[in-house]
Amino acid sequence: MIQIGDKAVVTKEAWYIGQRAESLAMMYLTRRNDLVVSRQQEEQDLDFLVTLLKDGSYTGRIFGVQVTATVSTPKSNQSNDSVNIKIPLEQNKLLTELPFPVCLFFFSLGNNQGYYKWILEPVIEAQQNLQLLFNGKSELKELTDEAIGKIISVVNSWYDSRKYLSLKEED
Repeated sequence: MIQIGDKAVVTKEAWYIGQRAESLAMMYLTRRNDLVVSRQQEEQDLDFLVTLLKDGSYTGRIFGVQVTATVSTPKSNQSNDSVNIKIPLEQNKLLTELPFPVCLFFFSLGNNQGYYKWILEPVIEAQQNLQLLFNGKSELKELTDEAIGKIISVVNSWYDSRKYLSLKEED
């Protein structure tokens, strides 16, 4: 069950919904030539593991993507570039224990519109305070090519800060 605004929406998931949502996520991610997208095994809670490349080489920088979808278009609590959708993530303990950032991609298959939010958000409060914070908020932002670029930028900044912190500790 997914909650859109104040209304709970019971979704009967047809067999194709998950496959179609994953295909849309793959389409967004593979538009870039600096990402390698690996589909994870079905029994795992993560749908994709995304590796960031630099100049065509592996960097060791990764983030996860979990994909979910609904058939109908969310209509309530929408603003220009975001929508409030309560998606139950609390029961998924594995995602909160991962050592790298994780995003949720949500698709409305009525119009193929995508939204995203961080599940494990990379946060840099200071150079010495790097965190992955669980995001229980229901606000999702519109998924666009520019948003994917912003996600990549945030992930890179987080890894850059980790690298800086490691080098500083060695001194």
